[in-house]
Amino acid sequence: MRGMRAARVVSAVFAAGVLLVLAGVYAASEWVLHRHHDAPLAPFRSLATVSADDLAEGERMAVIVGCWKGCHGAKGQGGSDDIDGWYELTAPTLSDVLPRYSDPELVRLVRFGLKRDGTTAIGMISGTFYALGDDDLRRIIAHLRAQPPAPPVERTRTIHLGGRVALLTGEWKTSMGEVDRAMPRWGELPRDSAFARGRYLVSITCTECHGLDLGGRKVYGSPPLDVVAAYSPERFMHLLRTGEPLDGRDIGLMRWVAREAFARFTDQEIADIYTYLRVYRRSPPNVAEALHDE
Repeated sequence: MRGMRAARVVSAVFAAGVLLVLAGVYAASEWVLHRHHDAPLAPFRSLATVSADDLAEGERMAVIVGCWKGCHGAKGQGGSDDIDGWYELTAPTLSDVLPRYSDPELVRLVRFGLKRDGTTAIGMISGTFYALGDDDLRRIIAHLRAQPPAPPVERTRTIHLGGRVALLTGEWKTSMGEVDRAMPRWGELPRDSAFARGRYLVSITCTECHGLDLGGRKVYGSPPLDVVAAYSPERFMHLLRTGEPLDGRDIGLMRWVAREAFARFTDQEIADIYTYLRVYRRSPPNVAEALHDE
């Protein structure tokens, strides 16, 4: 009898301990999600006049970086974003959100993941978008603002226990947490060589899935981009146009991204990306640049 009572006490203490741990994880992760941040609201000069060419290029870049045919749906109408076991959320309808932001506020949201209320966005790939140059942002914003209103999707956000733990361990970062402010903004530096042009394009696209250091990301199952060394220029062009690797297997998300977004790259842009990745090979960018003799 005493043994049974002791077992019940131990079970109750264990259950209470588990509940305390779960409550602590929830409280700490809520603080991460709702704390206020600071990021500069820098002046941003919008396009004085918007030409048809500006809108066309804005549409092309919106697809390449994922504003369209990405988390926000095929044409910005809203969509879903999720990592299994971590979170599910609704990416908003862009025509519903954009009017609430001035251009400088929108640029801050894109580059730093900071919403108007001072909290961080979730799922916005600001660590990748941070490098976007002003000219590309001007055209993307002009294109997005020119779209007709669409009915707003219903917004939902669910953060699972696995995601909350990942937030606290650093395995998963908020949009603001993804941004490395020490990194150069490659889009604002000269792009007068194949290496520099490729570096910029890689920084605003490949880093989303392969990491800022291009070393791969476990959560996406993406490899280090050292693998480019195995590709000839022709096979690399085929990979980015079709998402088909050397061994012909289905590489999932990359296959979809290549066909929906990277197919919008020009041949020259793909050649520039190839040049950069063959030199970079996961070396620090400044080292790789020093080694490159254009």
